[in-house]
Amino acid sequence: MTFKFKHVLAVMLAAITVACSIVGTIAVSAAETGTRYSTENTVSSDVADMDTESTKATETAKPSQPSTKPTSKPSVVPPTKPIKPSVGAIKNLTRTKSTTNSLSFKWNKVKGATGYVIYYRNNDAHKNFSRLTYVKSNACTVKKLKTGTWYDVKIAAYVKQGGVKYEGKSQTYRTATLPNSVSVSLKESGSAIKLSWNKIPQATGYKIYRMSRNTNGKYVLYKTITSNSTTSYRDTGVKQGKAYYYQIKAYRAIKKNTYYSSPSTIRCMAGLSAPSISIGSKLSRANLTWKKTPVTPTAYEIFYSTSKNGKYTKLGETKNAFYNTKKLTAGKTYYFRVRAYRYVGSSSNPKKYKILGTYQTKGVKISKNAYGVSVGGTYVEISINQQHMWYYKNGKLVVETDVVTGNYGTNDTPKGAYSIIYKASPATLMQNSHVTFWLPFTSDGCGIHDASWRSSWEYGGTRYKGHGSHGCVNTPYNAVKKIYNNISSGTRVVVY
Repeated sequence: MTFKFKHVLAVMLAAITVACSIVGTIAVSAAETGTRYSTENTVSSDVADMDTESTKATETAKPSQPSTKPTSKPSVVPPTKPIKPSVGAIKNLTRTKSTTNSLSFKWNKVKGATGYVIYYRNNDAHKNFSRLTYVKSNACTVKKLKTGTWYDVKIAAYVKQGGVKYEGKSQTYRTATLPNSVSVSLKESGSAIKLSWNKIPQATGYKIYRMSRNTNGKYVLYKTITSNSTTSYRDTGVKQGKAYYYQIKAYRAIKKNTYYSSPSTIRCMAGLSAPSISIGSKLSRANLTWKKTPVTPTAYEIFYSTSKNGKYTKLGETKNAFYNTKKLTAGKTYYFRVRAYRYVGSSSNPKKYKILGTYQTKGVKISKNAYGVSVGGTYVEISINQQHMWYYKNGKLVVETDVVTGNYGTNDTPKGAYSIIYKASPATLMQNSHVTFWLPFTSDGCGIHDASWRSSWEYGGTRYKGHGSHGCVNTPYNAVKKIYNNISSGTRVVVY
């Protein structure tokens, strides 16, 4: 009995153990299966949101369970990509303006575009484009460019979406900025006309246009210079006394296109050559004389400067071939230029254009004395060329007047430094001429006196050439009276 009971009890315990083992195994499998599904759902949600940090946090929070590796990999949903917008292409890109340092463009508007992006490339120096700027309108001006330079300008429309700019198909325009204008000057205006100008480094060369009566008042291409290092041209196909008008343009040739600078214009006349100047100094003045130009000018202009290459100031002008300056600083060197000019035009407007000639530059040191004689501050000064007389007393001008000197070539008034020998009023001269005021300054009878037989219009000018005196200095009555009343015997007289 005891044996049977023990045996039955052992069988029952074995059965219970097997049953418990089966139930426990089913519970673990169910728990593992539930954990796998939960993890897959979390990963899928994080990838779709593109939040990798959240995904790591979910993996760390898995429940602590007996693990059995799943039989297949979790399924991952790829991130959603933004849809790229459609952007229209640039059409009809046109250059509207070009200058020496800017280029302007316009193009058709692109529907739906947020704006436009501008790229450019200096083809003379670079291979790649650089982005310049963004604009809102369908036009732009590219500024601060290099002069006379070859450029490509590329423009594309763009649409901004989600903080990103999407560009459409671009269009490129090849062009160049304009060369600088030349600065032209006249170097010769005699039997030929020579022009000179500054070098334009970016230019291919220069084109010279000429206008004259033969071209019916129109500029025509006269000469093409194909080297930018050639900066002068001598035109021998001219006639003296004829006016010619020139325009010079620098040009840049690129492929099949040519880009021109603004024209530089100069008006010239053959025969207005530079006067050959002779220059001296007496009594703190500069005394200039020159040969007249082959073509009679309207007048001559006189300029001076205190340095040879400095700024020149116009002193005056004259129709004569001589000029005496006003008082200058003694001991100082001055530089002078004499230039002829002539007006040309139509019968209705004879002074339409002022045609300038060329000039020489010469300097002279200003001398206070004359003919090696110390003069001082009180003296009479007589210029034969100018037919003019001055009287200074203690450095101050008392009288200035036109005169008539000795008849040119036969009875010239002698040049030199003299002194007033005596004073007489009235007086009878050697030619039995009666004068009121007589101031002789040479021992052979040359002096200063009034001349009642002369009309007022005779004084000054060129009356002395053919209708001059016997050597004396004929002076208007009121002028010589004032000199006579303020001068003393022994006062210096300088004639030149």
